[in-house]
Amino acid sequence: MQVGANMQITDKSQRFNKLSGMTLLELIVCTVIIGILSSTAVPIAKNVVIQQKEELLRENLREMRRAIDRFYEKKSNSEPGLDDASYYPTSLDELVEKRMLRKIPIDPFTEKPDWQTRSSTDPLNAETTNLLNVFDIYSASDKIDRRGQPYKSW
Repeated sequence: MQVGANMQITDKSQRFNKLSGMTLLELIVCTVIIGILSSTAVPIAKNVVIQQKEELLRENLREMRRAIDRFYEKKSNSEPGLDDASYYPTSLDELVEKRMLRKIPIDPFTEKPDWQTRSSTDPLNAETTNLLNVFDIYSASDKIDRRGQPYKSW
């Protein structure tokens, strides 16, 4: 009886060993599925990062343009009668000095606070500025957004 009992245990252990492992084919299929899923996740993650940078750029531009408008309004109310160009700040640093901004934000695409400015006396769509004042601001990045427009045109 002891021999038969040992045989049953051996049969059960062999059956258990056959059922407990994965075949090579199952491992290959799992690896392929994981590879396909990970290859689709990478482009999606890149798009999310670009989308976040674009949103941050919009926020930074909006904040600085509002600061320029507040500076213009405050100076035109306190010193009426000046030339229109005199009401705009002469630099972005002046916005910080006059507490219109806490600090100059960082451009998310250049990763530096190196914004380009337009003067109120510049011709429309001018490539260069005369640096007389800061009428508008735009990104220094040469990159193109997801719609095909350069960030400089925002």
